[in-house]
Amino acid sequence: MERESWPVPNRIFVIGIDASGRFGITKDEVEAILAESSAVVGSTRQIALLEANVSSAIPKQLNWTLGMDRLTKEMSKEQGALLVLASGDPGYFGIVRLLKRAFPDSRLLINPVISSVSLAFARAGTHWEDAVVISAHGRSYQSVLTELVRSIQPRNSIDKLAVLCSSEHTPQFMAQLLLEAKAPFDRYLVCTDLGASNESVTEASLEELSVQSFDPNSILLGVKNTTRKAPSISNASRSQNGSEFLHRGNMVTKREVREVILSKMLPYISGESSCMWDLGAGSGSVGISAAQRTSSLRLFLVDQDPIQVRLAQLNSERLSTATVIAGRSEDVMWQLPDPNAVFVGGGGLEVLKTLKKRLTAPAFVLASFAAIDRAVDGANLLGSLMQVMLPVGKLLPDGSWRLEAENPVFITWGWLG
Repeated sequence: MERESWPVPNRIFVIGIDASGRFGITKDEVEAILAESSAVVGSTRQIALLEANVSSAIPKQLNWTLGMDRLTKEMSKEQGALLVLASGDPGYFGIVRLLKRAFPDSRLLINPVISSVSLAFARAGTHWEDAVVISAHGRSYQSVLTELVRSIQPRNSIDKLAVLCSSEHTPQFMAQLLLEAKAPFDRYLVCTDLGASNESVTEASLEELSVQSFDPNSILLGVKNTTRKAPSISNASRSQNGSEFLHRGNMVTKREVREVILSKMLPYISGESSCMWDLGAGSGSVGISAAQRTSSLRLFLVDQDPIQVRLAQLNSERLSTATVIAGRSEDVMWQLPDPNAVFVGGGGLEVLKTLKKRLTAPAFVLASFAAIDRAVDGANLLGSLMQVMLPVGKLLPDGSWRLEAENPVFITWGWLG
């Protein structure tokens, strides 16, 4: 029978369960769900814990040991509700993602219990909003190794790491990988059967952990001493790539590229009462850097993205000669005083074409592009073209260095008006 012709469960109740048999909802609520479910999905241990904690009869049982392909096929044949038992928080590296993909038309009702990662850091006696979590379940060796090495690179400066280990990536094996990669943490712990009566937490060096034997489904933690650090407000990356400007993600002109741009623009804006436009300014890093080196420069930062406008305002708040304007560059430029120089950071060719119509006196114009074809069109308007690509040193796990090229930036420049 083809997959498309099968009925699908109308509702899927996903209930978190911990190693002690505690559910994410009350016993009465579990009993009510059982009464309307045509099947229960879970591991042998989970189903046994369910049987031990409820008085209702257990309907048809579907075990995780069937494998996801066959299990999905069997679940698809159930027309009523399904009860799915899952460890901890099933929305955190759990079954919810697979269920959403397999049954997009079914309604998921999710009731988690405390996640194993949360319990592990609790046992370590520390907070974990600044942790990186890697799941090794069902992942290839290559993907796990790549993610692990990427996470602990010095430039990422992470304070805590949790690895959800598996039979293919055991705690002792992951400890060996961290040891070889010269992981930077102060403490290492392996947490096993969290929440159960036989729970164990082993804290030791990586050398010691790499030669011990643990349950494959344990969690390996790496923890730095961060008692003197300011509190986090988010678990997003706090790396600014060395930028002194507030910016959204990586949407900022790199310092080295900025220096190349400024070297070409500063000679034309260093006079008294010079005027510069920064169109598609983003965070305003180019225009603000120019104004910081030319005290009398009148600077106009223009962007239509409200978040970028706010960031440009914050970045330029100490510059009394800077004005931030929200709007399309093609519209705003008609309202501005004539410039000595213009930097086009966003908007590309359309802005350049409008700029050519707007300028009544010659002005030095420089535009940046990410794509070579658009940069060539810009060079046809302005007359000059350059690629700026600066390889950056990256520290390898063995302590050696290599150069890694960042995406090139193309700049075009010349006179318009």
